[in-house]
Amino acid sequence: MEIWVPQWTVRKPSHPAAGVSWFGGIPLGLDPAAWPVCGQCGTALSPLLQLSAGPWLRRVPAGHVLLVFTCESDDVCEFWDPDDVANRCLIVPVTELGSAADVPDDVSSGKTRILPRVWVGEWKQDDDGLTPEQADMIDRSEVWDLPDDTRALAEAAETYTKAGGAPVWTGNGPASEPARPRQLLFQIDNWITAVDSADVVAAALAERPDPYVHVRDSTISAANFMSDGVAYVFDVAPDAPVPDAKLVIQR
Repeated sequence: MEIWVPQWTVRKPSHPAAGVSWFGGIPLGLDPAAWPVCGQCGTALSPLLQLSAGPWLRRVPAGHVLLVFTCESDDVCEFWDPDDVANRCLIVPVTELGSAADVPDDVSSGKTRILPRVWVGEWKQDDDGLTPEQADMIDRSEVWDLPDDTRALAEAAETYTKAGGAPVWTGNGPASEPARPRQLLFQIDNWITAVDSADVVAAALAERPDPYVHVRDSTISAANFMSDGVAYVFDVAPDAPVPDAKLVIQR
């Protein structure tokens, strides 16, 4: 199946199509009134991803962006559950994103944690070597019944961060939630590797010191994915005209 692997960089790309996709940062132009709030602690959620529509996200309508938010507060809210309480996914028309950098009070006061921005410099098209039937088995308990060579494809660590294809699960196997039918839109590992040199990455992150950000050479860990988790964004309405995106984090 077709997959798209983001090539991360701490340098803002010049390519306009890729320039609207990133990890962390602030979704500039989002109306503060539309900024989601944690249903448990009441704090404005932290932006996790802004992903533009394109071949890598075929379900997202052209002229829209997928925004993913999660709670990074010290209250340790249940941000891992796909219930739209301590995390939220929005699909927003680009026309509704203005040029102003207005943000909620929690953001301007520093109460809401803002993750370091890491851009998608480009998307690398690839194939995971799986059929749609195998991909469906991988998203169910039948993953354990697959031949070893097929499971090896499904468990390739280098594809823990990608758009499309079958979900690459952690050692705990398929997540039970969100409910099926569902289709993987995007998944991202706790550690993401930039194409930049270690020196360039270190210099960029030094501009906004954050005690929760860890760096190993060109690899960055910034979001709270329970230390070693993977975040998955699923479309739980794969037959609807517009996706209904849900975030789940699995260790």
